[in-house]
Amino acid sequence: MSGVVWGMVIDLDRCTGCGVCQSACRLENNIPPQQGGRDSDWITVSREVNGQAFPESDMVFLPKPCMHCERPPCVVACPVGATVKSGQGGIVSQNAARCIGCRACMKACPYGVRRFTWTDPSWPRGMDATLTPFASVRPKGVVEKCTFCAHRLVLGNCGVSGAQGEDGPGGFVTACVQACPTGAIEFGEIAALLRGREAFVLLAQQGTGPQVHYVTSRAWVRGGK
Repeated sequence: MSGVVWGMVIDLDRCTGCGVCQSACRLENNIPPQQGGRDSDWITVSREVNGQAFPESDMVFLPKPCMHCERPPCVVACPVGATVKSGQGGIVSQNAARCIGCRACMKACPYGVRRFTWTDPSWPRGMDATLTPFASVRPKGVVEKCTFCAHRLVLGNCGVSGAQGEDGPGGFVTACVQACPTGAIEFGEIAALLRGREAFVLLAQQGTGPQVHYVTSRAWVRGGK
């Protein structure tokens, strides 16, 4: 893979756990409301604690999208080539039309960031007006996940004004970045984002090479991930 490599840096000291990134992702990518109690979010926000008693207790909120790994085990596991590592920015894409719903990719992913569509997508009356024409609606029985809002990249490359974000490279930023009220999430060319910063990745021992990195001043967070 050559050229630009897209990635994220998430500042855990800035994240307040508000969940706006989740809401923005849902709207941007036509993710239906949760059905049957199953998680359908492409980005989740968990609460991590240090396990110490007051006054030493501390916690952070951890946003977790697809890691778009440099060496993605999901790509190796998929028997039909429904998930691939793109040469354009290194985005790991998911082709719903090719997916057979075997969920081998979900088992292979060490981050638990893939979702299976257990039911036909549906929205309460009136909410279907919020669907964006730039993202497909996935059918029942396939796997889906964060795409780094790749459709925005396509729109940006096509020169579509106002549809691809504001301040990212070439005008391309993801919906979660655009919506985050504290600026905790950054998106762009990963080498530029990491320049001069001490960052870490989740489950580094897995050797997958995530393109999503985290920064924090809390040593217990860095040491525990």
